[in-house]
Amino acid sequence: MILGHKMMITDRIRTNAYQRAILEMVKEGDVVVDLGTGTGILAFFACQAGAKKVYAIEREEIIETAKEIARANGLEERIVFIKDVSTEVNLPKKVDVIVSELLGCFAIEENLLHFIPDARDRFLKPEGILIPSSVEMFLAPMEVSNIYKEIDFCTENVYGVNFLPVREMTINHSYIESVDPKGLLSTPLSIKKIDFYNLNGQPHLDSTVSFEVKKSGTLHGLVGWFEAQLSQKVSLSTAPDAPITHWKNTFFPIQRPITVKSGVDTIEVSIRAIPREKRIIWIWRVKVLERQAKNESLVKADFEHSTWRSSLFSKETLAKHSIDSSPSLNESGKVELFILGRCNGKRTVRQIAEELCKYYPQIYNNIEKAILKVSKAVRNHSLPSLDAKKSILY
Repeated sequence: MILGHKMMITDRIRTNAYQRAILEMVKEGDVVVDLGTGTGILAFFACQAGAKKVYAIEREEIIETAKEIARANGLEERIVFIKDVSTEVNLPKKVDVIVSELLGCFAIEENLLHFIPDARDRFLKPEGILIPSSVEMFLAPMEVSNIYKEIDFCTENVYGVNFLPVREMTINHSYIESVDPKGLLSTPLSIKKIDFYNLNGQPHLDSTVSFEVKKSGTLHGLVGWFEAQLSQKVSLSTAPDAPITHWKNTFFPIQRPITVKSGVDTIEVSIRAIPREKRIIWIWRVKVLERQAKNESLVKADFEHSTWRSSLFSKETLAKHSIDSSPSLNESGKVELFILGRCNGKRTVRQIAEELCKYYPQIYNNIEKAILKVSKAVRNHSLPSLDAKKSILY
């Protein structure tokens, strides 16, 4: 988590772009919301632009560091830090600007499509400003032998061990890589544009595009990237020919490399994105067609891939996420429920831990272990007591 927030500061390409956009769009006296403030860098930019107040929302402990940075820069009076998930936050008045850096490597992975519309509808004035205002996703067929070789390592014995069973996972997974634009085999095409001002609910990404091969070579898969419109004058691109950012590019491999010819072959691609909690399940199909006489086409290859098939999404895991499933608590869940059910504002952490040892002696056979478990369970689900400073929890 700390590394992620560090990237926001050290990735000068995206951070400079955000600073320029904020200085352009935030006016003197504006009230601003910073969604997922992290170390507070975007909130500080808003203050630089003249904001009289910034609500900096962050659910992680890094917000304490942001407070310290604000104090060190004399901004503690202008920034209100709120440790919570934005969907659970209520503000006293509507704001002028909402700024967020919730973009995933292929734009939509980090739940921005959930948090931004909610914040827009509840926090933003009718004439208010969103940064970013939109994001567009692009895709292109790619030749990347070096990356594919790393993905396809399991076709060979490694240290005398046969890793072939792993290939089903590696070939049905997306990869974050920086690709060489020279490997593009066709003109990139837009597969989705999302306007945050008009976005309602989770947009459905189900795109089919057809690429005319412009450069003969070997097709290894697809590369994806995005372009975010931060302001009227500032856009931020993660295209292969743009300066490299922390997001890099997203690579979707195919089952096996295939030779394609310029002016002869066409690559038909279908790509879908299915939201699952904090993850996106990607499904991509790649069909290579060779033009024949009399306007007929020969299917040279037809590959279908999905992260459903990756070990990250086992059948058991997928069943748990189904809305038709009937969940039941495992042993760990029962312990969590036991602990939270006793958080009535009267029992101390030690008292709950003592009860835990009594009811679950086979798991918690000493008070120190039980206290650690109770402390962890209640940290994000309870309010601090008045004597919190004396509590062993803190």
